[in-house]
Amino acid sequence: MNRWTLLFLCLLGIVGLAHPVWGAQSFQIIPEPVDYTFGGQIKLQAQIYSDILINEVQAFLRSVGDTKTYSGIAVLQGDLILFQHDLTIEPLRAFSDVEYWFRIIPESGDPYLSDTYTFYYEDNRFAWDVISSGQFTVHWYEGDIDFAQSVLNAAEIGLENAGKLLVLPPVRPVDFYVYASGLEMQSTLRLGGLRWIAGHADPDLGVSVVSLPSGPDQLSETYRQVPHELMHLLQYQAVGPVYYSLPVWLKEGLASANESRSNSDYFVILTNAVEQDALIPIASLCQTFPQDNTVYLAYAQSDSFVRYLYQRSGQVGLQGLVDSYAKGGGCEEASTSVLGLSLTELEQEWRHNALNENVIETALQTLLPWAALLLMVLIVPLVLVLTNMRKSHQPAPVPQTDQAPSR
Repeated sequence: MNRWTLLFLCLLGIVGLAHPVWGAQSFQIIPEPVDYTFGGQIKLQAQIYSDILINEVQAFLRSVGDTKTYSGIAVLQGDLILFQHDLTIEPLRAFSDVEYWFRIIPESGDPYLSDTYTFYYEDNRFAWDVISSGQFTVHWYEGDIDFAQSVLNAAEIGLENAGKLLVLPPVRPVDFYVYASGLEMQSTLRLGGLRWIAGHADPDLGVSVVSLPSGPDQLSETYRQVPHELMHLLQYQAVGPVYYSLPVWLKEGLASANESRSNSDYFVILTNAVEQDALIPIASLCQTFPQDNTVYLAYAQSDSFVRYLYQRSGQVGLQGLVDSYAKGGGCEEASTSVLGLSLTELEQEWRHNALNENVIETALQTLLPWAALLLMVLIVPLVLVLTNMRKSHQPAPVPQTDQAPSR
């Protein structure tokens, strides 16, 4: 290769550096602030500058951590990209970061994929006040600063109590959204594709929503709900996504046991269940809770059972149990290596020691109908046999002869 050829190739390289691939410079996209109505519509807008004609623009969006991506055709008005997404049909997760991006299809050449942009999707139907302390942030729209501070206090106490139940890693930030009524909270969860009873936690988002209406029970409910939902978030932070495969009775039992003000109804519910022999087997609460009125009994049992396990084996026992289940241990067997008993054996021990249930008496009551049936089956043939034996041992009657009367 002579020096003139080498000089020519160098010049080509310089030109290439000065003028990169045309497609990389053809589009410039500048996103504008996202406008949305919670549970209604999202409007995405972006300015686009291009040197070539555009045939179509496609828009994509999804909640961070979600596997489902929504897409559609955007409208191009001059240099403005417009896209509307209907949240009533395809809802996004409330209180999550939402990613969106555009795909530009020119009349000629390869499609161009924009950068990914994000916005925070929260319930903008309310004007939220905000207060923070350490790892916790409280969002509320009704009540004074003292009320918001009580929520922070409940969270701090919940964190302290949770550290007694489990070994916790450094706590990541947690957001509490406090609704003034259950109906308003339920509408938020419904519009966000979720449903719950009094509170709800999205562990992977680090977000919890609670309903704390004003009234005489507000303070006690604050110290019950906030530590409860916090415990769900802390469990997730401790074990990661495997949290979702832990037994439901363990997750809910730990959350209930962490409440600073326990639910007074649980004692009555458990007492009635013991008297009526209506307790739910703990093993049947591993995958899910009942979907009828017995769900309250499931919560009461889980609360009492976890509290008993803590009294029995302390933090070490509960942490070992969580770790055993997190490693894939079976619902029935995971406790054996940690606590020395199967789940069923632990339940029997709990029923006898914590609920004062007489296991032998309960077993006899359970077997009584079968014992009565067995007795009927056996006693009838026995009576027949004894009757026949008695007849066979009776002396035969002396025959009577006819005699002529004496004269």
